[in-house]
Amino acid sequence: MRVVIRTHVLAPQFEALAAAHGVESVAVTDAEAMHRELADADALWAWPAFYDAALVATLERNAPRLRWVQLPTMGYDPVELHGVPPGVTVTSAGDAYAPTVAEHALAMLLALLRRIPEAVRNQERNTWDQSNAVRIGTLNDARVAVIGFGNIGRAVAQRLRGCGARIVAVTRSGRADPLCDEAAPSTELHEVLARSDAVVLAVPLGAQTRHLIGAGALAAMQPHAILINVARGGVVDHDALRTALTEGHIGGAGLDVTEPEPLPADDLLWTLPNVLITPHVAGYGGDVAPRRILALVTRNLKNFMAGEPLESIVPVEPRAAQRS
Repeated sequence: MRVVIRTHVLAPQFEALAAAHGVESVAVTDAEAMHRELADADALWAWPAFYDAALVATLERNAPRLRWVQLPTMGYDPVELHGVPPGVTVTSAGDAYAPTVAEHALAMLLALLRRIPEAVRNQERNTWDQSNAVRIGTLNDARVAVIGFGNIGRAVAQRLRGCGARIVAVTRSGRADPLCDEAAPSTELHEVLARSDAVVLAVPLGAQTRHLIGAGALAAMQPHAILINVARGGVVDHDALRTALTEGHIGGAGLDVTEPEPLPADDLLWTLPNVLITPHVAGYGGDVAPRRILALVTRNLKNFMAGEPLESIVPVEPRAAQRS
């Protein structure tokens, strides 16, 4: 078995993992080498940014042995955009980042509710100001809509429950779940937004979720409500978000992801006092995510070699058959 590795994180660990299981591997750093090495590879472990139309063409025409692509991330929007070649299974990092992303979402939400950014600004000016104390919020008995109830959404819900929040899970099916107080289908999104004190976005980015939170959704939210996005920047229409924030239609926003990324230095969102921005770092947190990713890839490697089903398969329909 032979694996091609192209990722800017965990490459040495992936090479060691392959060697430990008697698998030949080659780590590459550019597209040309990746496409060349795929000619006799059985698997590709790659960062999703490298999953593009050119790669799919190579997999279809010049990689006859390849049957498995492993992404070291939970997000897989490039796979949905470009499709999966026939006979190739794409797997993600599953729930590897769920604990750290959920903590980050909770941290941003609490910071905005408790008005911590304002306190930091006052501290920088040596100012003791209690004028906005009555506007400090709490998660106790607050209704929080969690949009998307997969690995991250469920991890967010677990942490919110510890703060006494009431959780509404919004999913395509609206299926009930023990971790939420109520569930609603995505067709009722605006109705849920209208009665929520906070909203946490935890959906994958795709055709159905691009700009899911647009002008209409933001208009449905309450003036004090907080929006947290730890999903993908494209889930939110940022033009509509700027308007909603500046005109007071919502109370604030915590953004770990933006559209585009990096967020341009002259973007108005940087200057708004009711916005907290972090540079797409929610998944970081010591060795938690790397350890969980390596454990998952190890299980998948063993399963692949044994002809067993893989874990965390990306739910995308195969492209029309084009392989030679």
